[in-house]
Amino acid sequence: MNDTAKAAAAIEITGLSFTYPLSRHPALRGIDLTVAPGEWVSIIGANGAGKSTLAQAIRGLVPQFSKGELDGTVRVRGRDLAGGSVGELTADVGYVFQNPFTQMTGVATTVYAELAYGLGNMGVPPEAIRSRVDAMLEATNLVPLAARSPFELSGGQQQRVALASILVMEQPILVIDEPTSQLDPETTAAMFELIATAHAAGRTVVLVEHKMEQVARFSDRVILLSDGEIALSGTPAEVFSNPACERYGVRLPEAMYLERALERRGFVLPGRALSVTELAGQLQKLGAHPVGAGEPAEIPDTTTVAKPAEPEPVIIRKPLNGEPLVEIDNVSFTYPGGVEAVHEVSLALSAGESVAIIGQNGAGKTTLAKLVNGLLRPSSGEVRIAGHATTEWTAAETARRVGYVFQNPDDQIFNKTVLDEVEYALRRLGLPEVERKRRVDAALELTGLSDRRSANPYDLPLSVRKFVTIASVIALDTAVLLFDEPTAGQDLAGLNRLIAILRELSRRGKAVVTITHDMEFVSQHFARTIVMADRQVLADTPTERTFYLDAVIAKAMVNQPAFVQLTRHFCASDIGLSMDKLADVIAQSGANTG
Repeated sequence: MNDTAKAAAAIEITGLSFTYPLSRHPALRGIDLTVAPGEWVSIIGANGAGKSTLAQAIRGLVPQFSKGELDGTVRVRGRDLAGGSVGELTADVGYVFQNPFTQMTGVATTVYAELAYGLGNMGVPPEAIRSRVDAMLEATNLVPLAARSPFELSGGQQQRVALASILVMEQPILVIDEPTSQLDPETTAAMFELIATAHAAGRTVVLVEHKMEQVARFSDRVILLSDGEIALSGTPAEVFSNPACERYGVRLPEAMYLERALERRGFVLPGRALSVTELAGQLQKLGAHPVGAGEPAEIPDTTTVAKPAEPEPVIIRKPLNGEPLVEIDNVSFTYPGGVEAVHEVSLALSAGESVAIIGQNGAGKTTLAKLVNGLLRPSSGEVRIAGHATTEWTAAETARRVGYVFQNPDDQIFNKTVLDEVEYALRRLGLPEVERKRRVDAALELTGLSDRRSANPYDLPLSVRKFVTIASVIALDTAVLLFDEPTAGQDLAGLNRLIAILRELSRRGKAVVTITHDMEFVSQHFARTIVMADRQVLADTPTERTFYLDAVIAKAMVNQPAFVQLTRHFCASDIGLSMDKLADVIAQSGANTG
């Protein structure tokens, strides 16, 4: 590449290798990558592939902030980063961290001040700061939170603030690491539209992401990293259609799994489809006909209605396996300052049952989990575990019965090795050494951490730190386990391991609650789903019915899984979550399967 072309590049990386201190293997190996001005490049790959390290190298955080040995060069807008300060890049590169807590200034007392902070440091005039912050608050639906402290918000709300605080600065290059891992689907879509608007205005985007539907939709180019090297590079269609993609631990866009299943049943599609819309179009070319312009399916009214509520009745679902182990009886909770987070919630869960809770950010999901765990006490109503009100116990006594995996693992980890972290609570409980070893070994084996027991948790990727906290809770052997956003930032291998863990815990007779924004995960692996919005339970139903409750799903700001979207397009009634039934309906619609 000649000097003129180099100067024209937004980012140019040549021969980049990087090794963290004490690591035996490089995190990056000989990376060559050029990003043109205004290009959107998404970086994907399994956890530990080097994605975040590459993003940090572009921002100059590696090796100046995260120390280690770096070889090769990184140029941003023609400037070699070697020897320059991290601060010098502020005007050129906006960086959104994977963990929103890392993004917060720590000095801004309100969301408004958080968004204004960077602009003030850049010398933007006060009137312009007010104008830009007001516009960004409106665009990101943060106006109701503008006067709140960033540290009083849910993890998803903090993530929205973190992204907004960078977008408002309007740097020509955006480097964004997992910007929506804790956001509800509707807010995720809104955030990607904001990034797309910035991209359309000419800003260069480098995105690290596990949500492949969004990667496929927005990217100009996709870079797949494996073991610190570029394994695949090309358009979204080229990369996701490559058979090697899944072998590198990447979860494909859901439409491609549907497409593959239909092709096994004889549907040879005329082209590659990366989205439900494209797949529906391909099927229509084969002669499959949509029903009634996608009219909502009629759902038989076979559920018990507890009381009327908007937009649909609240549906209460009794536990599957006999007497309830967990009972939440008309519980409400208000934080100091008068912010009500949970309002008159009632539900029950029995031993051996695994339930998903879904809903918009700020719906009250995490607060509800903390009420069950005993970290919070109800303002009214009662939480009972095995018939005993949690108010009878201290928070520590409740924690012996209810294990809680935090949304942010860094809020939970404080020991210097994985082994010490997993064993810590068992030592505090005074368990004999033999019993401690048995439980720790079993928990590490189940979570895939057996060979990392001597590692410092903070030397591990965020996704792996999540499994450290899961192992520490599993080792406690509590009757109830609560998982808050365990799928956030997980690759295909991590997701499969999580599924195996949840199944094993149910087999052991544990009552398990999983809070998640991953609708495909919920639709495929949970028999029962609870939907929350605006501090309340909107629906508590069998999962195969949940995603056909259109008004409930809309109010909760969650999306129907790709399968359900396709079913709604081609089927006149609710067929549950069966791909076989969907294929039968399409075949009967007159599609040419030849």
